[in-house]
Formats: sequence, structure tokens, C-alpha cells
Amino acid sequence: MGISRWARALAMGIGGGLLATSVTATAFAAAPAAPESTYEDTPAPSPTKGDANEDGPGRKKAVPKKSGAQWGAPAAERFWTAERMESATPPEGATGRRTAEGPAGREASVRRGAVARGALRAETYPEGAKTIGVLYFVDKDMATHNCTASVVHSPKGNLVLTAAHCGNGNKYAFVPQYRTGKSPARQPNGIWAVDRVFRDPRHTDRGPGSDLDFAFATVKADRRGRQVEEVTGANTLTGTPGYQVPVTVIGYPSARNAPKDQAIKCRVKTARLPGYKQLRMACGGFYGGTSGSPWLMNYDERTGTGQVVGNLGGVGGGGATDAVSYAPYYDDEVFRLYDDAVGDVAVVERPPLPPTLGTGETWQYAKRLATGEYTGGGGADLLAVWADGEVTLHPGDGKGGFTAERRLVKPNATWKHATDVTGGDFAGTGLSDLLVRWSDGEVTLYQDVSAAGLGKETRLAAAGSAWKKAAQLTAGRFGAGEKSDDVVVRWADGEVSLYSDVDVRGFRKKTRLQKPNATWQRTALLTGGDFTGTGLWDLLVRWSDGERTVHKDVSTAGTGTRTRMGAPGALWKNAKVMTAGAYTGGGRPDDLIVRWSDGEVSLYADTTTKLGREVGLVPPKVP
Repeated sequence: MGISRWARALAMGIGGGLLATSVTATAFAAAPAAPESTYEDTPAPSPTKGDANEDGPGRKKAVPKKSGAQWGAPAAERFWTAERMESATPPEGATGRRTAEGPAGREASVRRGAVARGALRAETYPEGAKTIGVLYFVDKDMATHNCTASVVHSPKGNLVLTAAHCGNGNKYAFVPQYRTGKSPARQPNGIWAVDRVFRDPRHTDRGPGSDLDFAFATVKADRRGRQVEEVTGANTLTGTPGYQVPVTVIGYPSARNAPKDQAIKCRVKTARLPGYKQLRMACGGFYGGTSGSPWLMNYDERTGTGQVVGNLGGVGGGGATDAVSYAPYYDDEVFRLYDDAVGDVAVVERPPLPPTLGTGETWQYAKRLATGEYTGGGGADLLAVWADGEVTLHPGDGKGGFTAERRLVKPNATWKHATDVTGGDFAGTGLSDLLVRWSDGEVTLYQDVSAAGLGKETRLAAAGSAWKKAAQLTAGRFGAGEKSDDVVVRWADGEVSLYSDVDVRGFRKKTRLQKPNATWQRTALLTGGDFTGTGLWDLLVRWSDGERTVHKDVSTAGTGTRTRMGAPGALWKNAKVMTAGAYTGGGRPDDLIVRWSDGEVSLYADTTTKLGREVGLVPPKVP
């Protein structure tokens, strides 16, 4: 009945694919067109949804080909005429959308503030820098494309740096300090044929794999036997020192977006792109073609060199508009890839990326969350009800991560009416059950929910019952019992009730904890957990003004001792769904999960009356 959230995500342009376990070097033969695959003995990746790390143990390693002796400086000069270079366009996909007509967008994280809309704009840089130029290539249909690349120092002097999403082509050639309208022979520093491109196969357009949007290319000697670094000099590959870094960014926008077809330059201070290990800069003019542009500290105008601490790339190819751009943060991964390129190492094992639930573009549609021990592993698992009625189970790994998603219910009209869900052991079997309140006031219990399905359904309240006036509910151990079979309910009039020992027979023991009142009418979200470590469960409440409070040892005696966790404010008004459980081990249900308005999902491990350590499970959607 509904559109799958994966279909929604794909319609919005979310990338995905099988993640390989070996570094691959893409080769560029001088054949008339690029082959479908530049690897031997490598099966085509099967389609996957989202950016989940789903690499299989049986996947074969890639064996790359080199460009071959026929592709050298003479061949590159013949193929890349002035007309071909000038007509090249950015590669298809994210980078090609970096146009003036692109969506203006908001900051990636709604809850962390709006985009700084300054007037900073890149200046034309006609002279350019010898170390920076245009990287040209063709796709399998022989369409010509371009990115920006820069020379980085290496022992052999033959290495250039660009973005990983620029690394799927053929007939690669690098033109440092490019001049429009001039043939390769008349370019100030010639044209250099590329032998191989090295990029991390875990790179993806979105999700954590987008943090790996960097690539190195080895280039062949010119007609005189010189390496490129002898002619141009080189920048120094440098670990990113932090997220707030003053940099000079130089790139070559495509002629269709910058008719002067010249380099541009911007001096700017970076910030962090929330939810990613990436830098962010706000400076206009970085249209398609600038992907791969080096982000340089201590840039020397005289020598045209500096310390490269990033390159234009990252989530969505580096940004949706020309005004805001991203760059991957250089850590050990970039140096590991650099070593592979320097050593001309074709295959090196890579560990899988940390597990992730997906992207904010997907998780903005998660309307309800429930915690329970649904898989029998002894730790908490996450159940999600989506806007289109789909129900999914995300088994916890006990370390704050999650394994492969299991679909319990396909998209349908019925589950769109699930108004509240909470997990607890109501049937007494040790496996968690799911309690659901529907929009018409019906309440149902699904016994022994597991990866196999929702289990047996039992009606606890009929449609049209008083439960239609319930506003929020959460289950837990709010009493002396050993099971999480007590349910706290906040009603529309502000009354708070505790139903003890709920089971398949229904709600038999009711205690009023708060009489109807205006204060509790301001409850926006609530969830139960043992945050104070007494064994009795507590309530964590997010109020309508953004304030958070913890109510210690809720029981039939009342709502417990109230402690303020955080003051009112706009930030937490964007918290849309909460649940808690033992996601990080230790057995205590004190790990808080929050789904934010921008689709970001955060886990706060070992929360007490203060928020615990934040772990990003899902990055925010990107404009």
C-alpha cells in the first residue's frame, strides 16, 4: 500500500552497493571504449539498499590491469585535443549536480543550526598553480569528463590526488595548470598519461563510505623521461589537523558553468559536516569539475604548493550546490591508500567499515521505535515502524552497532495507523513482545516477536476504547517484578497512569501516578530505562520546550524523583522519537536512542541523569 522507504531513498539519489574488501586499482587501457569492468575474475556486485556494509566472505579479490604501453604521452596528446578538453563535463552523478540551479538546501543537520549564508565567493585564478590541473577521462560510451587533480610528493614523483568518484573511466590524462583553447603540446606543463588510479572500494556516494572519497593516480613519464613532480613540484600529503582549518582551495570548474574556463581560488576556514568525518566550507563558485580540488594549508603563492589536508569530495560527491562543499578528513586511511599507490600494490585487504543503520534520507521516515530482546541474543534489538507501514527489525550486536536488517511486515496501509509501540516481556517467555496502540483506540499485543515475524496477535483493547485518548506509552520494570511488563501511559489531559503486570489478559492493575494536569500535557516524548542504576526503572521525558528530565524509580508510589537532564532549548525540540535499552552491553537498559528531525539517529551510551557518550548510528540527510 505504501512506497518502501528504500524506494523513497533511491528516488532521492541515495547511492549503495556491495562493499569490497580489497583496495582496487582501476586501469585505463587505450582501447576505443572502457570495458564494463576493469577487473579480472571479479563478480559484479549485487544491488543492496542503502549504504550498509554487506561485504560477503566469498568475494574474490580484484586483479587490476595497467593502461598498457600504448597509452602514453603521445597517445594522450593525440586523443585529448583542445576541443575535447574544452567540451568535457563532470562525471555523471553527484558531481554533475553541483550547478547554480541546484537546490539551495539547509545545513545537513537541522538540529545543529542553519547554513551560514555568507557572501564569500571564489576568485578567478588565471595563473593557476603548476601542481594543480584538470584530470580528463572518458566513460564506457566515450563521453568526455573532467575533475580536478593535484600533484602530491612521492618517492617516484609520479603521483596525483583526486576524488574517488572520479575514478571510473578510461584514457585518463592530467593537464597541470590547464589553459583553455590550447592543445596538449601548447599547455604550459604538457599532458601526462595516467597509468592507474587507486581508490578504496569501500567508498560510496553516501553513508560512512563517503568519508573515503579520495584517490591517487600514478602517471607515466613524459616524452623526455621526466616524472610529473620534476616539472610541477608537489604538495605534501598531510593529516587533517582538525575540523576548523584555514585552507586555500583551488579547482577547475567545467566551462559550461564557468565560461572563462579558468582556475578559481578561495581562502576559507572550514568546519565539520555534522554526522560525517568530513570538512565543510562555504564558498561559492565550486561547480561541477572541481571535484578532487586540493584543500591546502600554508599555500605558497610563489611556488604554488602547500600541505594538502583534504580534497573536494565526500557525501553526494562533495555537495549539492556550488556554494557549500565537503572534503574527506585525512586520517590513517588516506595514508594507507597512498602507500598502496607508492608501492604499486594492486590488492591489500581492508576491514569492513563500522556497521551503520543507513542514511538520514531513509531514517527520516522512521515514525516509531521500540526496544526489545527480539532475537534472543541477550542484548537489545531495535524495531522500527516506517511511515509507509513497513516494520523492520535491526538486531543489536551488543556493542552499540547493528547487524543486517530483517523485514517483518512489508509496506501496508494498516501499520500506518500504529500510533505507539513499545517492547516488553508481557507473555513471560523471555522473548520480548510488542505492544501497539492504534489510531482508533485498539491495543494489540504481538507475542514473541523475532526475526521470523511478529508472532501471535492478541487484542487487549477494542477499537473506540478509552485508549484513543492515550498520548504516549512506554513499557519497563516499574515495580517489584522481574519482568518488563509494566506500562506507563500519559493521557491527553495530562494524567499519568501505571499498569502493572500487563499480560495477554490485558490491563488489570491500574495506578494513577499524576492526576490530569497542564504540566504533563507538555510531554512530547517519554521512554523507560534504568538510568540511575537502582534496578527500578526510570522515565526519561522530553518536554515540548526541549527540556529533558529523568524521573527516578517510577513505581505505584509515583513518578519518582525528578532531575533535570537538560534545559529548554531549540536543539532537543528536533528529537522526534526516543527509545532505550541495553545496546552496548553490561545488561543495564541505559543506552538512549534518538531519531532527529533530519533523519540522524544518535545513541547515547550509559546515560544517567546526564546524557552518555554519543555514537552516531545514522548521519543526517544532506540537502
